[in-house]
Formats: sequence, C-alpha cells, structure tokens
Amino acid sequence: MPMTEEIQAFLEANPEIETVEVMIADMNGIFRGKQMPISGLKNLAKNGIPFPITTPFLTTNGANAESILDDYGSDPDRVCMPVPGTLKVVPWASRPTAQIQVTMQDTDGSPFFMDPRTVLQGVLDHYSEKGLKPVIALEYEFFLFEAGSVPPVPVSPPNGMAAATGANCYNMDIFYDFEGLMQEIEDGCRAQGLEVIGLVCEYGNGQFEVNLQHTSDVEKACDDALLLKRAVKSVALKHGLLASFMAKPIFDEVGNGLHAHVSVLDAEGENIFSGEEGEARLAHAVGGLLRTMPQATAFFAPNANSFRRFDPEWFAPVVPNWGENNRRLSVRLPLSDDANRRFEHRVCGADVCPHLVVAAILAGAFYGMEEESDPGEPLGEFDLVDFAGVLPPRWRIALDVLEKSKIMRTYLGNDFVDLYLRVRRSEEEDFHRQISAADYENYLRII
Repeated sequence: MPMTEEIQAFLEANPEIETVEVMIADMNGIFRGKQMPISGLKNLAKNGIPFPITTPFLTTNGANAESILDDYGSDPDRVCMPVPGTLKVVPWASRPTAQIQVTMQDTDGSPFFMDPRTVLQGVLDHYSEKGLKPVIALEYEFFLFEAGSVPPVPVSPPNGMAAATGANCYNMDIFYDFEGLMQEIEDGCRAQGLEVIGLVCEYGNGQFEVNLQHTSDVEKACDDALLLKRAVKSVALKHGLLASFMAKPIFDEVGNGLHAHVSVLDAEGENIFSGEEGEARLAHAVGGLLRTMPQATAFFAPNANSFRRFDPEWFAPVVPNWGENNRRLSVRLPLSDDANRRFEHRVCGADVCPHLVVAAILAGAFYGMEEESDPGEPLGEFDLVDFAGVLPPRWRIALDVLEKSKIMRTYLGNDFVDLYLRVRRSEEEDFHRQISAADYENYLRII
C-alpha cells in the first residue's frame, strides 16, 4: 500500500489522534525524534521530514562526537522518509498519539550510509543475490528498578509482597507479583503489532525476558526490537518504574543480553540448515560467525558498560565457540526439529543497536557459507569452556580489532565502519577521562 493510502486509512480508523511522534533509529539502538501535530502527517508522506545529518551517529548520550566536528559540525539536514507499515497508535501516551518511523536519505535520494537500516539492507542484499532469505527471532532481557535509585534498586512487588532476592529464574510466583505490569506491556506491544511470544522471570533479581516471534522480514524484526524496548520502558515509566536494558546494571549480578535465533530459507521457502547437507551449511555459517566474532565485538558491545557484562560466571559468553544445547557458548544450537534448525547467537548485550548486530551476525554467517569455514569441534551439552582466545575484553581493544577488520568492512561498508569508529573512539576517550566513584574509593585517601 502506498504511504499516502496507509496514512489516509490510519486517520480514518483513528480520528481521535492529535499528535504523531516521528522517530529514526540511531547507531546506539536509540530512537531520536520529533513530535508534531497529526495534520502534518500527509505532508510527511509526500515530502519527508528533515533531521540533522548527524542524528544516526550521535554518541550514546545524544552529543556530536568531537572527532567529527570538522567534517559534520555544520550539521546540515537530510530528508527522512516514512517507513511503510510503521504508523502505529501509542497506547500508553497521555493524549491520543501515533508514532511513525523514518529512514534518512542522502541529497540524491539514495539511502544514507550511516542509517542502521541502510547498513542492514546492504548485508541482506548479499542473501537476496543468492536467492536466500534469513529468518530471525530476537530475545531481550531487562531489569525493573525503583525510579530514581542510583545505584539501581530492584523493584519491589507492587502487590505488597516482600521482594524475593537472589536468582528466581522462571519463578511463576515472582512473575505473578508483576502480572498486571507484564499484561500491560504485552497489550501495548500487541496494539503496535509486535508479536510477543513469551515473557518470563529471568535469573536476576527484578529481571525479565521477552521474546519476539521469528520472521523473514529482518528489517522489521529489528525495528520491532526497538519498538519493544520503547514499549517496555514507557509502560514501566507510566507505573513510576525504570525498565533498563543496560548490559550490566548491577555489580555481582547477571547482565542483560540480546539473543538472536537465525535460520535461512532458500527460494522455495525451505530451511537450508535442515538435512545432512544443511548440517554442513550450518557448520560453515557457524565457522564464519566464530571467525568474525572478534572484529564484530565493537557492535556486540558498543559502550564501556557493555564489557562489564562479559563475565563467564554470569552466563555471558567470552570465547568464540559453539555446540549443541549449551548456554555457556557464544553460538548455541538449540533443540529443534529438522525444519527449524537454527543457531542462537548469545554474545550481545541488550544495549546494542539491533540493526547493526543483526547485520554483523548475518555478514559472518554469509561469509562462512561462502568460504565453507571450519568451525572446529563443537562442545557438548555439559562441556565446560576453555578460556583461551577470548573476545576483546575492553572497549578500546574491540575498536582496534574492528579498525583492522576486512570482513566487516566488506559487508558493512568502509565509510560506515570508519565513521562508526570515529564516533565510538571519541566516546571511549571521554569516558576514560572521567573520574568515577570507584577512583575515589580506591585511591583518594590511600595514595
């Protein structure tokens, strides 16, 4: 359906809407946007809306990186056009509100190279050229905290029950403490067309996991992942709580991960990982994932806190390895029937940009299948991990490895990787110069 017709149909079905939020995803996995009267929606469909050119590559806290000011300091606008199918009602808003996503174009109307959706589409084109279509499902973990608590304090049950400390993984009693909130989150997601297929109480105190349905519309899956985060955070805020997808919000506690389940269909819609030949293709895809994992770590762990999650005692993979049905591993082959044969990528924190990590994962898998990469011997269900050849353990090291990468540059683009590195290096240097509370606790009096 053309965008003008989609908007007209939406307005006729929702005449009460007063305002619309126009949002673009940035490289941090954060929606940046504007709010405007609903009367401007039809003009948006025809002419787009201007956003500053740096919007897709702001730092995490929304600043322009110092390292790019000479080139982009004038911050000219670029037109952003609406993404079909993204016009939705915002059920948690205080007044009748809609939202729509946009994607940035360059001056000639071509997709802008730093828009995360553009980066992802470039990788998907490699699959399309081979008549292949990836299928993906994303899982998010998040914590609920008392509003305003720093350091964060896990939420107390709203029903007046005493907080249950410690690991309460899959505990249904704890889940029912928050049943009303979880139901409202699920209802909000459903109103926006997000297919939530699971909500569970996770391992951490006040931690939950939410699963999205698998789909072959990979761009939509990544868009929906960000919309899911927004729904969770917005509904929690409505209840006076903070929902955080920070990778490691609590010391000596489990972190928040993003897990991606991936299979690939051929032109006939058959899973190319099924059957005896499919097992060989799956192994090659895993081989590519393991080969590219170090150079993609800068996407899987995009900020300083991301690396605090890399603690094997808390189930976070730190070694490029693989095997059947073992949650200690970075690439796990889950239990499944032949038709649903897939891999689960478990390295990322929940703080990532889903478009970029999915682009990096699919690039690694495609490279592996093209080169028939050998993944090495798999580990078994109960095998322990040998911590040799760990992933880059610190932010600066990960950026250095990405800078020297060849495979990620081939699939994601040199221009994108170079500018991504400039922004991230500037952010890393700013963070490194800050003096934390830990500095004062350890050094102020003693030294």
